[in-house]
Amino acid sequence: MGKLVLVPLAASPIAVAAWAGRPVPAVLLLAGYTLVAGVLAVTGEIARELRGRWRARIVDRVDRWLVRRLSLFGRRYRDFLLGSLRFIDLKGLATIGFHTPELDEVFVDVSLTFRPPQDVTDSLLPDRRPTGADRRSLQEFLCRPRPVVLALVGAPGSGKTTLLRHTARLICLDHRRHHRRVPILLHLRDHVDAVVSEPEIGLAELVRRAVGRHCGEEPPGWFEHRLRDGNCVVLLDGLDEVARQEDRRKVADWIERQIHHHPTNDFVITSRPQGYRTTGINGAAVLQVRSFTDEQVKRFVGGWYQAVERYRTGARAEDVLAHAAAATEDLLERLDQAVALRDLTVNPLLLTMIANVHRYRGALPGSRADLYSEICQVMLWRRQEAKKLPIELGGDKKELVLRALAFSMMRNRVRDLERADVVAEIGKALKRVSRNLSAEAFLDDVGSNGLLVERESGLYSFAHPTFQEYLAAVHARDKGLVRVLTAAVDDLWWRETILLYAAQADADPIVRACLRIGEVTALSLAVDCAEQSSELAPDLRDRLDEFLAPSPQPGEDADHRRLRAAVALTRHLRQQIQLGNGSRLCARPITGAIYDLYRLDTGAPAPDGPAPSPDAPVTGVRGSDATAFVRWVNDVVVGEPVYRLARRAELDNPVVGRSIARCAWLADTELWLAPGTAHPHLVSAQTLVDYVRDDIERAAPTLLRPLLLKLIPNDRVRSIGHTLMPAGLRDLAHDLAVEHIEVLDLAANLGLEVDRELDSMLVHLLTPEIVRIRTMPLDQVMGRALSDASAEVLRSGAPAAAWARNLAAALAAKAGIAEATAPKPPEELESDVCRIQAEVEEVPCSAWARRVAANLERESLPVLTRQKVLTSSAATALRLAAVCLAAEMRAHEQVQSAKTFHAIAAGITLVQRRAGGQAPPVERIVLATT
Repeated sequence: MGKLVLVPLAASPIAVAAWAGRPVPAVLLLAGYTLVAGVLAVTGEIARELRGRWRARIVDRVDRWLVRRLSLFGRRYRDFLLGSLRFIDLKGLATIGFHTPELDEVFVDVSLTFRPPQDVTDSLLPDRRPTGADRRSLQEFLCRPRPVVLALVGAPGSGKTTLLRHTARLICLDHRRHHRRVPILLHLRDHVDAVVSEPEIGLAELVRRAVGRHCGEEPPGWFEHRLRDGNCVVLLDGLDEVARQEDRRKVADWIERQIHHHPTNDFVITSRPQGYRTTGINGAAVLQVRSFTDEQVKRFVGGWYQAVERYRTGARAEDVLAHAAAATEDLLERLDQAVALRDLTVNPLLLTMIANVHRYRGALPGSRADLYSEICQVMLWRRQEAKKLPIELGGDKKELVLRALAFSMMRNRVRDLERADVVAEIGKALKRVSRNLSAEAFLDDVGSNGLLVERESGLYSFAHPTFQEYLAAVHARDKGLVRVLTAAVDDLWWRETILLYAAQADADPIVRACLRIGEVTALSLAVDCAEQSSELAPDLRDRLDEFLAPSPQPGEDADHRRLRAAVALTRHLRQQIQLGNGSRLCARPITGAIYDLYRLDTGAPAPDGPAPSPDAPVTGVRGSDATAFVRWVNDVVVGEPVYRLARRAELDNPVVGRSIARCAWLADTELWLAPGTAHPHLVSAQTLVDYVRDDIERAAPTLLRPLLLKLIPNDRVRSIGHTLMPAGLRDLAHDLAVEHIEVLDLAANLGLEVDRELDSMLVHLLTPEIVRIRTMPLDQVMGRALSDASAEVLRSGAPAAAWARNLAAALAAKAGIAEATAPKPPEELESDVCRIQAEVEEVPCSAWARRVAANLERESLPVLTRQKVLTSSAATALRLAAVCLAAEMRAHEQVQSAKTFHAIAAGITLVQRRAGGQAPPVERIVLATT
């Protein structure tokens, strides 16, 4: 370094100044020069040092960036989430089967709607059944470019946790399509201690502690960078599950800080209404988690059974779908017939429990008490226990207190109680099970589980009347209060409580009390108790069976018969489905047994078709009969709601229509048909043609006679020629000309069997001058058809069967019955039959046609009005007469009149097919109330 300084120093101004005899400037210059040289030397060293350090830092930062970008941690993290969230969460349920369905197989989006938290109920069940209106998916909010902060508020079991779990899976499976691709799911109950003890802990650190050991080594700052870049959807579940109020406030404050620190990420927080009302999140948009609609219930149950059947059978896809569809249909039909249970299906948790019970017990509980027992256990303590939440009072003791409250409310005949009254009732029972818990604290605790809820400010009730009735029944059973129940068997207020009691205890005292009173309400209850109870004294069961028999009883008077009918109707019509418009639809069509009681009381005619079994829906009832039946129901069931036939809009509901009927009479006596159901009164043109052909073949002996008798005087035998005419016809014609052989002899010569009844009717309807056939012209319909049909036979020598087929074709063509036949119920044909003569009189028909019309009207009216049984012979004769008259009308260009006779022929055919079982009737009677 000295050389670097001395060399330039020798030639510098300093040396010049020194040589010039000026030492002071020389010294100053030397000092300045030395300082500059030193600074430059030091700066060079610093620069070299800084370059080394900066190079190391840049290399380190690039290395960490590459590690984060190229690391497989993100994939391992997604795989961990997908695996841990794969199955539906069934922890805490009392009934669990051999297989847990996967979440993606059964998930149904409960959907959301904006709602202030104070307007969201804590009840397990909504006040009214939800519809599909105003429902939005969580994905609609999370797929927006701008980040959102959402608070999802819903009742217990409404699907909040499942929605977050499915959302996390959806982002993992399709992360490239989301603005924020990294889901972070935390159950707040698991992190309360960390948040409370370390208020400044960051979200990234909390996540790291929760999942780090499951995903392998995390690249440094992986979660921090994802949060900094706004790449995350943060899902925080169960704010309300933070037990202590002060801890819940601290957790809420921590959430707000994380939202502030990471403003470019989505945040979704879930809570029950009560927990959120006391500890809300500033800036969050509040969305209510909506209950299931009917369609969503159907989709969930279908998905559930497909998942279970696929695992159980390992069968082919089509077999799995078939088994699952059958099981789904069975459960939905049971739910439709059990209205109280159907009300529970809007809650996803309760629906899951119902599906489990149905699948793994083979049916819904014969006693609903079993299912209600499971619901109370799950809501009061099983779920909290499964989630490892603190429980101040055991679930069984909680239920004891609620049982006493429910029984007190039943005795006081109330559904709602003021808070002070609830606290007072709870306090009485609570003293027996706990000395440390106050009634106020107990009410606050159970008020969050959804069974006992605050419907209005300071006014409490059970989430569904069924829960109150069930808990009261169990209280009566355990406390030996059966006398209270036997004294109330004729009181509808106590009916469900008594039924739930009978399902769990000895029903004999209840049934004896009902039989002793002998009124409709009590007797209906006795029958229901006998059905639900596992055992009953034989003498009591015999008395009930005798009372329920639909057949007339020896010495029975009209009043007793009406009493039996009233009991049967009361029990049958009690099962109703609440519809959205406020009306109620009876869950089951009218059965054959009930319709038999109606016929027994009124003398009404039997329905069309074979008699149904007593427990099957009655079918084949005509519209006027259905209307008369409704009048009878309202006359018999005194004091009940006024019943009517269902309306079209009510049966168009896909859930209702599926389970009740495919075809039913409406209030305006029109028919309602489910989609894809053929009209039950339609007789196709081809069916009618086929029946006419069979008629001709059966009636051949009679119909051949006028033709053969006509051949003789016109010398048709000689003109056709002996060589072309069949030998049988030639010989027969000769015999007829000489001896005038009677009908039976003629048939014997033809080798055809004569139906005496059919021959008599045909002669009466179609050939009134058969004995004077020589004077009968062949220019009317039958004569022309006979001539046309026989021409080919006579020329070719074809057998009589071919002649019959030709005659059928000729007659069908002349009548025009190959055209479509419009559906018409038999009762509407009565007015058509009464116009037969008027229709014929309006055209210049032959005397033959007028005589046939008069005979057809006289003979068909008793059949169509069910005053006379339709035999096959009568059906053939009436149908042929109607077809002949249709042809006569067409010959006179009266197309509309011809259609009237088409309808009469089709109506006769319908009645015949129904009686013979070829076209089983499907019309049902479905009642409703408003």
